[in-house]
Amino acid sequence: MSTVLVCSVAAGRVRLSVPWLRARPGCAGLVDDRLTGISGFRALRIFPRTGSVVIWVAPDRLNVEQLVDALEEAPPAAVVAAKPSRSLPDTSTGEVARLVVGGAVLAFVALRRLLGRPRISLGSSGLLGVVTVFTGLPFFRGALRTLRGRSSPGTDTLVTAATVISLVLRENVVALTVLWLLNIGEFLQTLTLRRTRRAIEELLTIGDERVWLLREGVELEVDLETVVPGDTVAVYEHHRIPVDGHVLRGEALVDQAAVTGEALPVYAREGAHVYAGTIVTSGSLTIRADFVGRDTTVGRIISRVEEAQSDRAPIQTVATRFTQRFVPVSFALAAVTYVVTRDARRAMTMLLIACPCAAGLATPTAISAAIGNGARRGTLIKGGTHLEGIGRVTAVVFDKTGTLTFGRPLVTSVVTLSEKVTADEVLSLAASGELHARHPLAQAIVARTEEQHLHVPIHQACEVVLGMGMRAELDGTRLLVGSPALLRQHGVDLTDEAQTWTDRLRAGGETVICLAHDEDLIGMLGVSDAVRAGAETVIQQLRDLGVDRLILLTGDAQETAQVVADTLGIAEVHAHALPEAKLQLIRDLQAEGHTVAMVGDGTNDAPALALADVGITMGEHSSHVALETADIALAGNDLRQVAAVVELSRHTLRVVRQNYGLAIGVNLLGLVAGAGGSMNPVLAALLHNTSSIAVVGNSARLVNHTPHLPRVGDDVLRRAPLEERRVAHHDPAANADGTSGL
Repeated sequence: MSTVLVCSVAAGRVRLSVPWLRARPGCAGLVDDRLTGISGFRALRIFPRTGSVVIWVAPDRLNVEQLVDALEEAPPAAVVAAKPSRSLPDTSTGEVARLVVGGAVLAFVALRRLLGRPRISLGSSGLLGVVTVFTGLPFFRGALRTLRGRSSPGTDTLVTAATVISLVLRENVVALTVLWLLNIGEFLQTLTLRRTRRAIEELLTIGDERVWLLREGVELEVDLETVVPGDTVAVYEHHRIPVDGHVLRGEALVDQAAVTGEALPVYAREGAHVYAGTIVTSGSLTIRADFVGRDTTVGRIISRVEEAQSDRAPIQTVATRFTQRFVPVSFALAAVTYVVTRDARRAMTMLLIACPCAAGLATPTAISAAIGNGARRGTLIKGGTHLEGIGRVTAVVFDKTGTLTFGRPLVTSVVTLSEKVTADEVLSLAASGELHARHPLAQAIVARTEEQHLHVPIHQACEVVLGMGMRAELDGTRLLVGSPALLRQHGVDLTDEAQTWTDRLRAGGETVICLAHDEDLIGMLGVSDAVRAGAETVIQQLRDLGVDRLILLTGDAQETAQVVADTLGIAEVHAHALPEAKLQLIRDLQAEGHTVAMVGDGTNDAPALALADVGITMGEHSSHVALETADIALAGNDLRQVAAVVELSRHTLRVVRQNYGLAIGVNLLGLVAGAGGSMNPVLAALLHNTSSIAVVGNSARLVNHTPHLPRVGDDVLRRAPLEERRVAHHDPAANADGTSGL
């Protein structure tokens, strides 16, 4: 029975699972060696960590059994590849050499011209030709694959044709410049993909940790890789949970944001399920391991990212569509001219005029200018295909925590339940009780008092009641700051009025914190993950730009997610979504025909960011994996850049179309003149360069382009952000509905 499993077969694309590849990732190069030469073979992607191999073959020549047989035999034990050092840049020597040599020669030519020595000797011209050929090797190989029938004519064919004609006409500097710029783009794209793979590997740093394993009541420090399902591990405060499992003993607050996206830590005690990669912020736990290693939720996230990157449909760019149509036409016109006139010189002129150098510059120059424009505004766009793709999106999926919201709790409401205290006094006393607590809710209360410059009395003693709140002694009196359950435990019941406020705050998606002074309930605080200022504006701008579907996707609770969605006017909400569910939503939208953009910032968003047609991450607080997986990274947390980059993309596409119009228009004029015999190769070359200059000049306008976004109504812009809302019962300045109007 074969050990190689066929995972999927569709339209000339085959995914295989190769066990020996997963066990020995250093032998990945053998996969390429074994498949090269198979009839109809087109492309290959290898994922050593998961053992997955994705193969593209011409559909009419697809032979799955042949592919399986080629990878069936495991390599001999002697075949071992050295593990690359992380201290060295993971780049190809050939790519770097082409960039360095090409750049050095161009710098030498530029220096000669600056010194007034523009004439290049025959020997120097020959050297330029050799360097040009060396720099263009990747494109020449692509053109050769096209000639062999392994791929359709594309950019490689276009570039090769332009280079050959430039060499024949001794325009070596022009050819070398174009090739060098294209090589920079290819190098940056390759570098980005390799950095993404490193980021995914670094997500597994949990596998390098040592953990405390319990055996016969004794704790032993062992390597995590030795832990198996059924083992019992101990996890202490500020340590990462190493396995997926359930709690046997202990209680703790666990930060699960990396996996579930929840902004607030959850209270874990006996019987609770916990995830690998989450952090114990306070307390300690004894956990029985259910899943370890790549079978944990974090391990599955890694697998999903790799699968999503390979399953993702490539965006067909404007340049790809143009070259697929124009390159064959160029050669056909030259061939027809030669057949009709038997004049090789005229055919050469026709090929020179039709040579799409200007068209070849139409997209790269515009894309480069637009990417520079985005970088100047704090938006990193990792490639031209992503810039084009974001302009075509019809559905945008937003993660909630850290994207539409701040990702950290903020005090959003203060309620007074006694005429003896003001709202500021409620906040100050609550901060006094929480002053030495490390819980995020406590820190939010203390931070709010600091923002308002309120005096916080110092308590004499305090005690943490895990999962409920704090009990403190202040000048001989008792302060209770925490959940309603904490008050009930100490004999303080909620009045009908307090229960009404509790229900109201919870309905608004706020976490309720009660404050009791001795036996009296004197106030309540509402704490929530507040919506970012400007988020509502961005949602409306995207609608005005023609985005059909706007979706809120989160691992948080339905009630909390719905409050945020209602605030922003988002109709479609998906809550309680783990990474697999987020991935499936992206697949469903793409199956419906949408071009999907995913906006997120956490590790749990990485698979969806990878699969979406365009992934966008909030750069300031993004996880490393999300930052490297996404196609567009916002340097700060300004959501308005999402709408701005959509508008920039659409304007760039308009400029690209103008460039092609210029290039084709000039070429058509030249073709008519050339066919009539009224144009020689020198005039053809002049016309050729004129169209190229016009294209470059038109693209340069993008450098200083300012996004012109649809204006949003002033009523939206005037609304105060959620974190500024105050509720003050019995406050003389309060409105009739109980709000202070701030």
